[in-house]
Parts: sequence; structure tokens; C-alpha cells
Amino acid sequence: MKQKRSKIPTRQEYVDMVKVLTERKDLDTLVTLRMGAELGMTRIEIVNARISDIDRLNKRGLWIDVAKKVRRGTRKTKKGRKKPIMVMRQREVPINTSLYQLLISYMDKEHQTYILKREKGDMTKHFTPRYINTIYERAGIPWSPHRSRHYFKDRLWDWMRVHRQPDEGLVSELMGHKKSQTQDYGSLSWDYQIEVIDKVFQ
Repeated sequence: MKQKRSKIPTRQEYVDMVKVLTERKDLDTLVTLRMGAELGMTRIEIVNARISDIDRLNKRGLWIDVAKKVRRGTRKTKKGRKKPIMVMRQREVPINTSLYQLLISYMDKEHQTYILKREKGDMTKHFTPRYINTIYERAGIPWSPHRSRHYFKDRLWDWMRVHRQPDEGLVSELMGHKKSQTQDYGSLSWDYQIEVIDKVFQ
């Protein structure tokens, strides 16, 4: 019977799993897990994350060029029907100090294009999103990659509630969600985003 992997890990369960992977020296899985749980990245974002996109716009930032397809209005077809205009969402995520140091030491800038390492095949091609599930299953991680993203969101909200600093706009920004008109008013400085991420995932 296949293990049910729909639970969101507790903080202790996550810390324990990071410790296990570190002791095993399973860096491929450790990097994959932490990118989902500490950056809030989806599977498609993780496999498409390029080495050259770290520090591309901001120090300790990871630019995500290929993320989720989102709807941006509609257009009329020749038959007069409305067809949605789909575009690839792009965003930048701040990397906490600890994960940044791990990524810098893990990446193979000479031989690899993407952060996740390929041992065989075309080094200029990324893995499929399904590969992230395979990594989790092979390592015995008892939750799904999507639940790591939920963990990221929960940790953000927990920290904000404890420090009485709720900020829905920041959560939406870091999760890559569409923001409401109120949340989208004004901009969130990079220094602020980095400061919060460092405090949440220190």
C-alpha cells in the first residue's frame, strides 16, 4: 500500500528530516527539500532554477524565469470566441543565509546549467517536475513536494503571528500568488523581504 503523503510537516519533523539528509550527505535531496520548504518554490520552479539566476537581480535572490502559467486576459479567435491569454509567471525569491551558503557550495558552475545536478544526459536540460516526487519518494520523505510549500507558508504565518506583524502582501509575494489590489499597492523592498526570510528560517 502506498504511503499517504498529504500531511504538512511540523517544524520538528522538518528539522529532523534535514538532519537525516545532512548526516547521509544526500545533498541532492537536501537542496531539493530546502528549496521547496524554505523558498516556497513549486516543482516546476525548482527544476527550472538556473545557476546563473542566483544573485541575478539582487544579492541572495533567485530569479525564477519559468514558473506557473497564469491567465492574463483574453483574446478573440477568428470564430469570435474568447480564448485566455496564458503567460509564464516570473518572480524573484529571497534566499536565507544558511540555504544560500549551501547552494553556493553545492552548485557545479563548470558543468551544470541548472541548480539540480544531472549525472547523465544533456546537462543543459532540466528535469521534469515529476523528478521532484521521485527524489522525495527515494529519500523516504513522508510528505509531498507540495506540502513543503505549505510548510513554507505556515512558517511565515507562525512567525508573523508571534511577532504581531501580519503581512498578507508579503506572503502572497513570497508564494508567487496573485495579489489583491490592496496588497499590490506600493512595493515591498528587497531588504524587507530578506530580513523577514532570515528571521523565519534562521
